Amino acid sequence: MAKLSTEQMLYLLFAVAYSTDGTVKKGDVKGNLPADVKKKADQICEDLCQQKLLESLKASRLAVTELGKKALVANLQTTDYKFESAKGPKMLNALLSCFKLLSPETVVSSAAAEEMDFETFVEKFKKLYFQQRKEQQLRGVVAIVKKQLFRQFIEENAISETLLEKFFEKLKSQGEISVVAGREDDLINWIE
Repeated sequence: MAKLSTEQMLYLLFAVAYSTDGTVKKGDVKGNLPADVKKKADQICEDLCQQKLLESLKASRLAVTELGKKALVANLQTTDYKFESAKGPKMLNALLSCFKLLSPETVVSSAAAEEMDFETFVEKFKKLYFQQRKEQQLRGVVAIVKKQLFRQFIEENAISETLLEKFFEKLKSQGEISVVAGREDDLINWIE
């Protein structure tokens, strides 16, 4: 699924919110976007059309494609963006309609991911660790950064940060990994 920037996600969300009969005027989307995003609206629209997440229709109208809706829903699930819009009902209704697009299987698989057992975690975490280490060795410097490893693990395995941190601490307490404070973040070393 396409990883969207915050601006792209907002543009798609506003396009869904202000759509009537499945289409929306470019000007309606641009006029309602937050000020910082509004300045880049034309370029964002063009990028989304190139990715086939938006379809440009005649008379300056747009339609959000099925691929665009799926990308929007996936990105809304993982965004850290804090909504501060006073455009309440339209935005809330758009968010609700996006969540209705989630299939029951998606919800079940998300719940199942939360129940990853420790052994599965160790296997997948170790594999990712050594994969990153191998890539870094090819470049000549090895520094496995905790924050980056966590981010990639969450993206690939859909586990909550809370559960990931709990399992990580268990790995540390069992002496499987060592953690050293780096300049910007902790560095991880797998003890072999």
